[in-house]
Parts: sequence; structure tokens; C-alpha cells
Amino acid sequence: MENKTSKYLKYAIGEIVLVVIGILIALQINNWNEQIKLDKSINSHLEILKQNLIEDKIQLQNLKEKITNGKAAADSTILQIMTIVPVDIHLKKYLALLLLEYNFSPNTNAFETINQSNEIPSLKNELRTAILDYYALIERTKEREIISNTQIKTKYEPYVYQEYPNIFQKNNEWDILATIYEKDPRPSTLIDKDRFLNDKTFEALIVARYYQLIALEKFYEDLIVSSNKIVSIINKNK
Repeated sequence: MENKTSKYLKYAIGEIVLVVIGILIALQINNWNEQIKLDKSINSHLEILKQNLIEDKIQLQNLKEKITNGKAAADSTILQIMTIVPVDIHLKKYLALLLLEYNFSPNTNAFETINQSNEIPSLKNELRTAILDYYALIERTKEREIISNTQIKTKYEPYVYQEYPNIFQKNNEWDILATIYEKDPRPSTLIDKDRFLNDKTFEALIVARYYQLIALEKFYEDLIVSSNKIVSIINKNK
């Protein structure tokens, strides 16, 4: 009886061990399958993220080009105020260009999906950091855009409308205004040179516009560098 009991006990223990091993193997296979699904999902979302970043980059490059034109306008205007160069016929165009507001509208579809799917923690450290840094930089860029655009809406634009409304005439070379006033039969006037050169309030507003353009340009450049880094990491980890 003792021998039979011992055999039954060993058999029972063996059965338990086999069941446990079977469960562990099943769990491991399930984990592998889940990981494969997760990897496929992440890779799919990262491909979409790449497309989002490409779209962002095109938009950022266009914004940078506009900023370059705005900076050139501000620079030329400041040189005229300082009498380093004479006041010229392009001044109206320069003042109008400084009315332009700048808004970056990133495509965040992929990032939001990755975030909502809780896939961020599963990304490799380098990639996770690069992505989070990029979207954090977008938030700081938006803050700078708000500051810049508020300065236009509340200070520069009202002053131009009030003190220099004659920039809105057919002799303004800026394409948009030139088209609007193309068939205007009324005679155009020039900006009063002496008044312009002695307008210290306007000088301060133009210098402020120049500063805001420089600040925004740096943010857009940093975003382009950051997006390039993310794309490079994604391609490297394929």
C-alpha cells in the first residue's frame, strides 16, 4: 500500500507539474502573440506618424519662408527709420507684410492614437523621448504664436489702421493689396516721410514685430530639426 501510495503521489505531482508547464507555455505563447499584435500596431502608427511629420515639415518650411519675407520687410523698414537707407516706394509693402499672423497647425492624428492606445511606454527610450519632445515643443511654439499674433491684433494693426491707412492703396506692391486695388481709379498717396521718420511709437512697434519674427523663426527651425530626428529614428529601427 505504501508503494502504491508513493507511486500515486509521484504521478499526481507529475500531472500537476505538466499542467503548470502547459499553463506557462500557453501564457508565454499568448504573450508572444500579444507582443506581435502590439508591435504591428505600433509600426502601423509610426508609419502614419511619419506622414504626419512630413506634412508638418512642409507647413513649417512654408511658414519659415513667410517669416523670411517678414524679417526682410522689418529689417528694411528699420534701416529707413534709422536713415541708413532712404525711405523708398516699397515701404507700404513692408508695413503691410508685418500685419501677417503666423499659425502652425500640426497633424496630431498619429500621436493622439499612439497616446490613447497607451503605446508610448512600449516605444524605445530614444524614440519615445524624441516624440514627446517634439509635441512639447509644439505647445511652446503655439504660446509664442499667441504672443506674436496678440501683439499684431492689439498694438501694431490698430496703429497702422489709425495712423497709416493709406498703405491700403493701389501703389502698395504687396500682391494681395495690388490685386484688390488693381482697378481702383482713385489717386494714391505716399506715406509722409517726415512723420514716419519721427514716429517713435511706430518705430517701437516695428522693432517689436522684428523681435517676434526672429523668435518664431527659431521655434519653427527647432521643430523641423526635431521632426527630422523622429523620422530618422523610425527608419533606423525598422
